[in-house]
Amino acid sequence: MENSSLIDACKSGDVEAMKEHLKAGSDINVVSATGSTPLIYAAQNNQMEAVALLLEKGAKVNEKNKIGGTALNRAAENGNIEMMNLLFEYGAEIGPLALILAAREGQLEAVKLLVEKGADIDSRQHWGQTALMFAAREGHLDVVRYFISKGADVRVKDKNGNTALNHANENEQSDIAVVLRSAGATENRAKKRSVVISPGEEEADVDDDASGDDINLDADGAGDDEESPEKE
Repeated sequence: MENSSLIDACKSGDVEAMKEHLKAGSDINVVSATGSTPLIYAAQNNQMEAVALLLEKGAKVNEKNKIGGTALNRAAENGNIEMMNLLFEYGAEIGPLALILAAREGQLEAVKLLVEKGADIDSRQHWGQTALMFAAREGHLDVVRYFISKGADVRVKDKNGNTALNHANENEQSDIAVVLRSAGATENRAKKRSVVISPGEEEADVDDDASGDDINLDADGAGDDEESPEKE
């Protein structure tokens, strides 16, 4: 059987087919054209049984695709706490984007788990945007409140000079703007044009039907060819 069929089985969560492919000698850590492994695909497609089987059979938990995407990132983005805990049991490491992705999607419980596991609350993506900025821009008030309660830096600026308050105001998140101001946030009046936060994935598999949106924007603030939306 071809290794690509193992990836297909992982995407669909067909555990019996996965077992057959592995028994026939398929590489459990085979990579797609963009570097994603069966484990990454299973995680991003929310296939818990497939993830459990792959880990049990020795899949490498911290493998990254060509632009840094991991299975934990996908589980965090989906807010799958059970999967995240299982990945942690097998040694998953928290990279810089897991918290940002969970925050952008409003996955409060995933955000809390990552912080409890030691995630840097002020970690940034390529253009200096923090998890707080993404939560503020996308309107996730509960996530914003949680970050503030944990001491997130409400005054930090991204590389375009924008603060979380800038991002909230630009996206008309008035309730969040009030909360940020109460926490001491300020708006940078001399800011440059804001980076557009569009779905674009650190592991954008444009050759596959992957569904991740990690953030890796180009210098103009638009996603490059490897960041086309997949629903990352």
